[in-house]
Amino acid sequence: MVNLIGIHSIHRKMALVTWMSMNQKGKLNLDEVAIKMLKPLLKENLSLIQRLDELKNLSFVAYELNDMKWLQEICRQIEELEAKMI
Repeated sequence: MVNLIGIHSIHRKMALVTWMSMNQKGKLNLDEVAIKMLKPLLKENLSLIQRLDELKNLSFVAYELNDMKWLQEICRQIEELEAKMI
């Protein structure tokens, strides 16, 4: 049985571009093609991280306000995002 580690597809794509850009000695050489491939992935990654951080901060606010309905909704959204990380 294979254990899947929670890694978002964005991170897998960035890792692939990095792997394709390395020489046999492990030196990274990002050419124009690699940079063009990485730019949208980096932007998408930033958006994902910002959204996840925003939701986690909101969950703390909801908890502090003792608003369990809001907290449950935020937790549902966090779970949806994290489920995409496989």
